[in-house]
Amino acid sequence: RYDTMEASKVESHIRVKDLPLHPELKKILLTRLDELLPVQALSVKAGLLDGKNQLIVSATATGKTLVGELAGIQNIIGGRGKMLYLVPLVALANQKYGDFTKRYSSVAATSLRVGTSRIIKDSRGIRTTLSSDIIVGTYEGLDFVIRSGNKSSLGNVGTVVIDEVHMLEDKERGHRLDGLIARLKFIAPNAQFIYLSATVGKPQWLADKLSAALIEFEERPVPIDRHLIFAPEYEKKRLIEKLAHQEYEKKSSKGFRGQTIVFTNSRRNCELLANGLMIRAMPYHAGLSYHERKKVEDKFGKGELPVVVTTAALAAGVDFPASQVIFESLAMGIEWLTVREFQQMLGRAGRPDYHDLGIVVLLADPEKRFGKGNTEDEIAFGLLRGTLEHFGVDYGDDELLEETLSNIIVARTLDEIKMLNDLLLGEGDTAHLLGKLREYGFIEKTNAGFSPTALGRIVASHFLSVEQTFLIKSEVLEGHDPLDIVTELGTLESVFFRYASQLSDSLGTDLPTRVFGAGLDIVFSADGLSKLKENVKRTMLDFAREFMACRCKDAPYCGCAEKKFSARVIELCAEGLSPDQIIAELTRQYGVYAYGGDVLNYLDQVARALEAVELIAGIFGKKEISGKARELRERMEG
Repeated sequence: RYDTMEASKVESHIRVKDLPLHPELKKILLTRLDELLPVQALSVKAGLLDGKNQLIVSATATGKTLVGELAGIQNIIGGRGKMLYLVPLVALANQKYGDFTKRYSSVAATSLRVGTSRIIKDSRGIRTTLSSDIIVGTYEGLDFVIRSGNKSSLGNVGTVVIDEVHMLEDKERGHRLDGLIARLKFIAPNAQFIYLSATVGKPQWLADKLSAALIEFEERPVPIDRHLIFAPEYEKKRLIEKLAHQEYEKKSSKGFRGQTIVFTNSRRNCELLANGLMIRAMPYHAGLSYHERKKVEDKFGKGELPVVVTTAALAAGVDFPASQVIFESLAMGIEWLTVREFQQMLGRAGRPDYHDLGIVVLLADPEKRFGKGNTEDEIAFGLLRGTLEHFGVDYGDDELLEETLSNIIVARTLDEIKMLNDLLLGEGDTAHLLGKLREYGFIEKTNAGFSPTALGRIVASHFLSVEQTFLIKSEVLEGHDPLDIVTELGTLESVFFRYASQLSDSLGTDLPTRVFGAGLDIVFSADGLSKLKENVKRTMLDFAREFMACRCKDAPYCGCAEKKFSARVIELCAEGLSPDQIIAELTRQYGVYAYGGDVLNYLDQVARALEAVELIAGIFGKKEISGKARELRERMEG
């Protein structure tokens, strides 16, 4: 054992029956708890029920979510307005939607707003209307409503809860969350804002920036034993089996069996590990469909599944009641975990309603390293001893242009635009940004200030970057086919060799499982093909003939194969095949496969991109291209 993170001895001494809450809300709460947890008590004492904005920083399973619920439901019943509950991941939004619908149906109607699929229609009977009292959504799902110019459809907003607010420091999505918060403050100036996070580097700095009171609680509800085991890669599977078996044999004082989450570094490893363990285990990653993920959640939630194997990318994605967390790898992809990611993941071990103790096990291979960096055992010590780093917020011009343009959708006068930009954590020169947006043709000057052009509205509502916009514009003006334009914008990258292990054996080398990368050169060299079994060689040759015939100097790394392959996926969808049927066809014809969730996500991106191509082509008078884009999109959507 490396160390123990002790549990909190703090008691709140605030009883639910003594809270100044609406009787109906009090009745609902009393079915779950008699006394507030410490962080909830701190929040109430600091003015939660008086409408104060708060940043709640507290470990996983300490009761942060209920802080947001208390404010939101009380404000709904008290006539202050609806609650927006916003999260970074669709999986988390689905879970919260289910929880709130079940819990609060007697006092409030709940809707779900996420980027819904255009390819597969949802048959779950989910409520999506914006007239509901509670709207659960992803950041982008809600921002789409605002960027599309429909802010008034949100109605009177009384409470905004931003879960996982540390996403503000995410390099790819942070600026969009920052912009969304600013726009919501502008749209709902009287709303109460509650920000939730388990991991913030400089909480007081963030609280000040968000104009919120900091409620910080560093204690844990359940003690966690942290263990570090040095093990070569080939030993890890046996150790996981042993540890998971031992844990599942235990029962807590609350009557629950011990269950294990195993974190690994890739979706492929999720599948291999889950299928290879000598104990019931299921993979859980973003490549799975909604129904596949829901099946895993339900089985784990009922205690029927001893082990879930997942990736670091979904660490914040769903609320699995696990007593044990095992790190099979300390990497995400080929990058070592950061202290923030590690703390987010270890926080999944031990739930106060289920367990007496949480167990965290790091399996570190002293021989494993990426490039010339540290070995896995060195990384393990760094993570165990580490303190949270504070990255701060620093945007480039592209990010600031995107947010400024989106701000102009809701604010028109120069003073309002400046005020909105000043609310952003990332700093930029508003005058410079407005000049650039005018130069690009995204906004125009008006008597009152500025207004988005038709092109600007398309850019904002479709979350397009400047680069993507001008790529579409130039390809449209040059008369390119919409299918070529959308594959130029993005390709389906997560494609794998179906016979990877056979290929590796035949070629006598450890072949990368991803098709588009170093593996292409190895498999499709004359020497490589000659070593393959006849049936495998046939499918590989079919793949090469279909997708790799090009005259580029740097083939096969020119990108042509990826574009042709992605075009084939789009065509199969347009022919009426579902993502699962598309995968079956690709495996049969070419010996490659992808995950259903990845294919669906890519096709949804393509459908949105085709809509952007259709609209932009319409603006520039290219009716034939606009019509072709619309026809292809409609065929995809069925």
